[in-house]
Amino acid sequence: MICENCGKEHDGSYGSGRFCNKSCAIAFGNKHRIRKKKEKIIIEKIKYCPICGRQLINNICENEFCHYHNPQHFRNLIKYFGFNKEKYGTIEVEEEFNRVRDILFDLYWNKNMSSTELAKMFNYKSTPTNITQKFFKVYLNIPVKSVKYSVKENYLEGRENINSGVQYKQQWHTTWNGKEVYLRSSYELDYANELDKQQIDYKVEYLHIKYFDSISNEYKCAIPDFYIPSTNTIVEIKSNWTLDKQNMKDKMKAYLDLGYNFKLICEHKEIKL
Repeated sequence: MICENCGKEHDGSYGSGRFCNKSCAIAFGNKHRIRKKKEKIIIEKIKYCPICGRQLINNICENEFCHYHNPQHFRNLIKYFGFNKEKYGTIEVEEEFNRVRDILFDLYWNKNMSSTELAKMFNYKSTPTNITQKFFKVYLNIPVKSVKYSVKENYLEGRENINSGVQYKQQWHTTWNGKEVYLRSSYELDYANELDKQQIDYKVEYLHIKYFDSISNEYKCAIPDFYIPSTNTIVEIKSNWTLDKQNMKDKMKAYLDLGYNFKLICEHKEIKL
């Protein structure tokens, strides 16, 4: 018989007859383990793209689609916007990405949904502006509506809750009677808390009122901060930094002409113009 380790002839009396003696059996086993270990290391060195599953070449995915995205993008798309997680890490990821993008593009541009409406639809608890500025602009490469376009669209659609831009500390707030409203500053939150303590019903960015801007010499749309139905009162909340007295006078004239009562609160104090 021939020893599988040293290749010498032997009588087969040791063990199963594969080796001529114990030393050759141990040596062969060690060689086998070393070979398996080297093969494992080679396999582990082969890396794959976490997004599309293709093999990386010099740690770079040859799929250009993957260069513009990272795993965090897809975790958020899966969590909020119905991205099929079974497609992530496969060659079908780009097709699934385009499917989700087309749905959101249609809702945002063709069906004229605002970022606030999209936030409610997809149960997205961060700021509505985050949907357009992060998911649309950064993740999905969907064009974002300008503030002027959004205000005009919101006016034409007659929406209650308007998202017309980023201003200071923005957040969702639950009123004393269980309504979800979106507040744009800590001043608005403080005033909302006062109304909640008194259990006064109120609406946020509910009205759309046409007024004449005497500075730009054109008609514009005003969206008052608060409306209190029980007293038919419009309340505007401002800080010393955001208060434009002439612009507020123009709006106040339109409010009063339409029969609304008006209150201006600046730096937590009611003031008269």
